[in-house]
Amino acid sequence: MTEQRIASALDMEDRRFAAMEANDTVALEQVLADDLHYTHANGMVEDKAEVVRRIASGERVYQKVRMIEREVSPQNGFIAVYGKVLMEVSRAAGLLVTQLEYTAIYRDHDPRLFAWQATKSYAP
Repeated sequence: MTEQRIASALDMEDRRFAAMEANDTVALEQVLADDLHYTHANGMVEDKAEVVRRIASGERVYQKVRMIEREVSPQNGFIAVYGKVLMEVSRAAGLLVTQLEYTAIYRDHDPRLFAWQATKSYAP
């Protein structure tokens, strides 16, 4: 059972990163929980509607989303994923290229992304 839970969470995460890189809001709607709590590395917090709106409007255009590493921690009722990802994002202030350390939470009863928190990190 735990292996299936882990596979489901990682599949959802891979689908989400692919949807972000493709700026595919239809796919994002399918992989983000309705009660999403998304905390960006700059401290800004958004819900699902705002995450999708900013991408749909072109305010935020993902050009690259590359997984560097991740570790999975099965818990009672959810899967926590701790990882590093490289992101390139175009926005009004210009192109942002950043490496992030993140925590993502996927609940067992609803495997869509429920919570995200990222912090800028720097390659050694």
